[in-house]
Amino acid sequence: MGKKKKLSLMNLERYSYKEAFHDDVRVRCRILIVCEGEKTEPNYFKSFDQLQYGGVVYDIECEGGKINTMQVVDKAMELRDKAIASGLPYDTVWAVFDKDDFPASSFNAAILKAEQHGIGCAWSNEAFELWYVFHFVNRVTAMSREEYKTVISKYVNDSPAYTQNTKYVYKKNDQKSRVIITAHGDESRAIRYAQSQANSFDDTRFALHNPCTTVYKLVRLLRGEDQEFNKKIMDDLKNNGTNDHYKTH
Repeated sequence: MGKKKKLSLMNLERYSYKEAFHDDVRVRCRILIVCEGEKTEPNYFKSFDQLQYGGVVYDIECEGGKINTMQVVDKAMELRDKAIASGLPYDTVWAVFDKDDFPASSFNAAILKAEQHGIGCAWSNEAFELWYVFHFVNRVTAMSREEYKTVISKYVNDSPAYTQNTKYVYKKNDQKSRVIITAHGDESRAIRYAQSQANSFDDTRFALHNPCTTVYKLVRLLRGEDQEFNKKIMDDLKNNGTNDHYKTH
C-alpha cells in the first residue's frame, strides 16, 4: 500500500482463575503480538490493557518498526526464539496484518509460513476495519478498503445508542475506536460473524477470501474465551509450578 508499517510488540500479563478451595491464583501469561499496521491495530489491542474478562487482566507493552506481511511473521518468529533462548518464552505468539495491496503470493505465503511455524495469524482481507464491520452486520460480499470509513461511520450513526449531535466519522488511528465500536456494536456477535465467514472458505488462496478476517481468534483469546489456550496455561502451571508462570494466594 506504499504506507509505512509499524511493529507492535505486546507483552501481556494474564491473571486468571481460582484453584481448589477458592484460593486466589495469579497466573502470568506472556503473549507476543506483532502488527504490520502503524497505529490502528496496536491501538486496538492496547485497549485490552487493564480490562478484565472473567478474572483475566492484561498489561500491554508496545514498541514499533517498519515491516511488510512476511516480515511481520519473520519478526514474530525472531522475537519468539529470542524469548525462548532467554528462558522466558511467550505462551503464544501472533502476527497481525492485512491484505491491502500486497501481492497475493506474498500474503498467502505469510499466512502459510505462520501456520507452519506455530505463529497465530490474525489476518484481514482487505483491511483490519472489516473486523469492526462485523460488529454490526454479517458482511458476506467483498469490500475494498476505501469503503470501510463510510460503512463504519454509518453503522455507528444509525445505532440507537448513538445520541451525539455531531455525526460520527471513523478515523483510522483513533485510540478510542474499540470503545466506540463496542458501545454501538456487538463484539460477541462480531466473533460469530467473522468465524462463520472464515469457515465458508475451504482453500489456501487467502488473497481471494474477501471479505474475511481471522482477528476474531485473537480477540476470543484476549477475552478469555479460548478454552484450549486457557487449558494450556493451567496445565503448564500445574506441570511447571512457578518456572514459567507465577501465582500468589
